[in-house]
Amino acid sequence: MISTSRLWAELSGISPELAAADSAAVDDWHADGADSASEDPEEEDDYPVLLRLAALGSSFAARVNRMSAWQREQLLGRLNEVLVSGPEHEQNAVATGFLEALVSAYDRGDFDLATIWHELGEESRHYIKLWNTRTGAAVPYWMTFREPPEPQPPGAAVALLRDSCDLLASADDRLLNTATEARSAEPDYDLEHRVENMASEFVRDFHEIDRASRAKVFEALEKVVLGAPEGDVAAVRERFVPALVAGCRRGVLHPMLILSGLGAHTAHCFKKVDDDMDRCGRG
Repeated sequence: MISTSRLWAELSGISPELAAADSAAVDDWHADGADSASEDPEEEDDYPVLLRLAALGSSFAARVNRMSAWQREQLLGRLNEVLVSGPEHEQNAVATGFLEALVSAYDRGDFDLATIWHELGEESRHYIKLWNTRTGAAVPYWMTFREPPEPQPPGAAVALLRDSCDLLASADDRLLNTATEARSAEPDYDLEHRVENMASEFVRDFHEIDRASRAKVFEALEKVVLGAPEGDVAAVRERFVPALVAGCRRGVLHPMLILSGLGAHTAHCFKKVDDDMDRCGRG
């Protein structure tokens, strides 16, 4: 049976920084006299595993960008093993302590859970999705990927958007049929303007597009934002998303229809563009 005792013994070898934070958390717990209420001498030095794993989750979320892939793999792998086959009270502690600490940090905006989602074990991912369902929180689109998103090739923004909706493909064809001499030789001109053109079509004909096609468009945008080259990401971020925001501001689109359909990363771009427009308006 896997136990957290192995994790504590190996933590300094996995991440000296996390081990130091864990040691400080244990010292703080003792300094606060939290163990003084126990009448059992054998329990005097026991820092409750639930509190300890919750503190470890918070420390991990705060330091994840400074950890190597190997360090994350080792830590998350050991915790997933406990969640699968550890003592019941330790399984509960991993779930309600460590994993819920990660979700809380994500909800506060302190940490991007998507960046380590596929480094979590299958049982850990299952618990977080179950927790979201129980609490009524939306399950972000990236949680539905069974595998990490495939890296996308250059030009993926155009290809994925065309494939997602016939109306967008038709709009792109019309643009391509315009006189070539009117098109610029600037780098990424075609990519940016083709994405912008399809964005305009999407906003204009939004209410004529069936829900399944809308969902495919939102999925395409998220795939680009998650795994496409920077030029494609910029085209979505600077051309397609602003068109959605502008459509909402003009009353052509309802923000809830858009935000409820967008993936987490595209929705983040949407909110940032919206905030930037607010600041410009106030300025």
